[in-house]
Amino acid sequence: MSAGSTGQRLESSLADYCSCVGLEAKPGLARALLELVEGIVWGASVQLTNAARRYCKDAGELHAAGKRLSARLSDAKVDHHPWLKGLWAYQAGFVKDLDPIAIDATELAKPYARQMEFQCLVQDASAKARAGSKEAPLVPGYWVLGAYHWQEQGRILSPLMLVPYSQSLPGFKSENDCWQKAFYDLKAATGGRGVWVMDRGGDRPEVFKPLLLIQRRWIVRLRQDRKLVGSDGTVGSAGAWAEQALLTRPERGRCVTLAVKLPPEVDPTGTPLHLVVTTYRFGKKHEPLMLLTRGLIGQHVGPRQIRRMYARRWRAEDAKRFFGQLWHVERFLTRSYVALERMLGCVTAAGGFLADLQRANPDLANELQKEVTYLDDQEKVPCYRLARGIQALALRRFPPGVLQNA
Repeated sequence: MSAGSTGQRLESSLADYCSCVGLEAKPGLARALLELVEGIVWGASVQLTNAARRYCKDAGELHAAGKRLSARLSDAKVDHHPWLKGLWAYQAGFVKDLDPIAIDATELAKPYARQMEFQCLVQDASAKARAGSKEAPLVPGYWVLGAYHWQEQGRILSPLMLVPYSQSLPGFKSENDCWQKAFYDLKAATGGRGVWVMDRGGDRPEVFKPLLLIQRRWIVRLRQDRKLVGSDGTVGSAGAWAEQALLTRPERGRCVTLAVKLPPEVDPTGTPLHLVVTTYRFGKKHEPLMLLTRGLIGQHVGPRQIRRMYARRWRAEDAKRFFGQLWHVERFLTRSYVALERMLGCVTAAGGFLADLQRANPDLANELQKEVTYLDDQEKVPCYRLARGIQALALRRFPPGVLQNA
């Protein structure tokens, strides 16, 4: 395969995509965002100097380009939120009514950071793995709430939004308040399409309240002690209702369902919900899987589909592993918080380009995946191999040593 012809086709596809998401080569912030997105796609790195290496020929020019990108990304006088909302709307335009959208929070650990704005304490999972300890140490860093769209046909994984937050931000109220604002942005982008899927971190009352107001279809995994109201008006724990459902309800798709509601202090309107309980048990505590759902049971979706949709929550873990291992998102060097927001927006745009490439130009995507000669059995989604293929093509297309993932 010719690196020149394939590279030209890829550059053309990337230019078309950037134009669709509002990135243009105009002076100022727009140009910096465009160059960073191109640098992430080609060089698999969020560092500004790595993004600039693609078009800089000497060290002096590279240093000047890095300073220019840093200054543009940190410029708080320019409002980047209209561009972000346009990007989210474009990405969400491919979401269908029953496509799962995995929502999960993660940490960006910066253990040696000294001058970054508004840091808080997060857990460093990588240090826990290296040391082999039971608990991850607390280090400086940031929280990030992510929403990831999984398109079953084509096995396409696309980030819809990556929103950072920190307890040290001026005007910070609570994590629940940050989540609620992100929920409204996600609803505005998707128009209510898709099924939001969350793990047990999202089963608290402060999250259920905005969920009931904002989204029509969602699935949340419950803890055993969460309170629910049965059809007879009695209040009991989710574990107790699950055991009753397993004893009294007919099995369907290795699951049983039970009509429930949330307590009046959480949902005064009494929105009809369903508790889906698996007939099999797993884990150290040997408990069934308990899922609280809205807008799905009885609307052409059965408990088996509910269980399969919840299983797609692990696509969020795939996306986070992809960003960490291939694009090294945790190695960002921006000092200002607004630059961090823009950098994560560029990561969202770069991930969306890979998804757009698989949808609009599958032949080119397959050619790029063939650039990787070895077989990796752990790759569950094509974006892993596609990103490696683009990086391999960049090493052939550009001068040696230009694209180095520092």
